[in-house]
Amino acid sequence: MRKTIFAVVAGLCGLLVASCSATDLAIAPQPETPPASEASTPEQAALPKQDGSVGQASPLANSLLTPEQIRLLEAAGMRIVLPGYIPEGFEVELVRAEVAGTGMGGTQSLITFVRYAEGETQCFAIRATDGGVGGLPLGEESYPINSPTFGESTLEYGLYGQSNNPTFLSNWLGEGPFYSFMGAGVDAALDRCQNISADEAVRVVESLQY
Repeated sequence: MRKTIFAVVAGLCGLLVASCSATDLAIAPQPETPPASEASTPEQAALPKQDGSVGQASPLANSLLTPEQIRLLEAAGMRIVLPGYIPEGFEVELVRAEVAGTGMGGTQSLITFVRYAEGETQCFAIRATDGGVGGLPLGEESYPINSPTFGESTLEYGLYGQSNNPTFLSNWLGEGPFYSFMGAGVDAALDRCQNISADEAVRVVESLQY
């Protein structure tokens, strides 16, 4: 059984109909600083600096995420991966992490991006896991990916996850932890929004970086 170490608890926030603020995050209290001889835990290594950024995180992560969100993701024990290219108007909406117990799947995290414009909501997400991955069935369409960080892969368009309509899902990237792009409907957090275009999705996937 999984133990969720973070959940969005502020009303409709988890339904992607309102922006999530830092106050919506449920972060465990920080432990006391260990002696110098002890190894720092991920949360201890991610204490905010005077400018509000987090020490172990990349400049990209510090520019897109709050210190609380960074601490949450680093506590999951996986490197944070984010897109260097984000279509105009998109913002981080939700950050979620789960620590696995026994069974398949491993520790997982999810970062969702949402854009509200002209009465239409668009979304996508970047997910990460440290295990339990398998091959992705071919979709109706397949788009080649050439990532400077992760190499060659594909972005598939078909019926995946919880979606009732064709949507985007990339093959797993990396050699562990593993990362992927998720389109509208694949996860419950993405069930009330529409996909971005295929060209934009490919650009987002190819721009993923640590």
